[in-house]
Amino acid sequence: MILGIPIQAIMQGLINGLAMGWIYVLMAMGLTLIYGIMRIMQFAHGEIYMIAAYIVYYLSAVFGLPLPVAIFVGIVLTSLFGIVLERFLFRPIKSSDIGPFIMTTGLILILQCVAVVMFGVYQRHIPRLAKGTYEIMGSFIPKDRLVVVFFAIILSVILYLFLKKTKFGLAMVASAQDPEGAISLGINPDRMSSLVMAMGCALAAAGGAFAGALFDVNPSMGFPALVKGLTILVLGGMGSLPGAIIGGIIIGLIDGVVPILFGPALTSILPMLLVILLLLIRPQGLFGHEG
Repeated sequence: MILGIPIQAIMQGLINGLAMGWIYVLMAMGLTLIYGIMRIMQFAHGEIYMIAAYIVYYLSAVFGLPLPVAIFVGIVLTSLFGIVLERFLFRPIKSSDIGPFIMTTGLILILQCVAVVMFGVYQRHIPRLAKGTYEIMGSFIPKDRLVVVFFAIILSVILYLFLKKTKFGLAMVASAQDPEGAISLGINPDRMSSLVMAMGCALAAAGGAFAGALFDVNPSMGFPALVKGLTILVLGGMGSLPGAIIGGIIIGLIDGVVPILFGPALTSILPMLLVILLLLIRPQGLFGHEG
């Protein structure tokens, strides 16, 4: 026992925290990509996460598609929605300082209202990703948590390989590091923006689908996810994918383990305390760069 808490309970908290943490990682990586390339803080990212969860719910629970197919289709549709957003909403105002902030804030309200009108305020439940449990050190761990961790890691590896090994990925990195130099090399910034918005929305869609399968789907689920994503962004460092991964796992483990050991009150304030302390010591975040 630790602090009077059985090891089995702590183990379950660790697994739950890892599952939540990797969902947060997907959310934060999408935000990081969009900010890194487009220099837009996409405050409506939580609503993209929420809308994708509803798409997967209706495809799987209502129309009867197998869950993997529903998730794949949901990711594709959400990516296409991201391209539409970039082309018709964000691209015309990309030179404005305040325009993206107003646009993303307005999108939050619009998408939330659309979700309430179309889907209602009742909680929905996506079918479970996997049934049954594994026994680990005397604890019974739901298989669906491990499925989330596995596939989130796979998506993160795919993203890393795309950015480091492909022509378009290297062009995206170049656009983030030196926008003017990238343009001089013939890299189309509008094409990069469309691609990064599609990828960011795809990551949010995967996170929303996993969250809906583990917990529930409701019109307000996007805001807590956005807050977690922004917290991770600051903690890990603006524009840093390794920072998003490490920050997401830290926040997820806090959410999974701290309530068991110390209660829910500390859980709600500890991430903010960490961010404040880090900003005082290292303002650029764990993996961010000065300047």
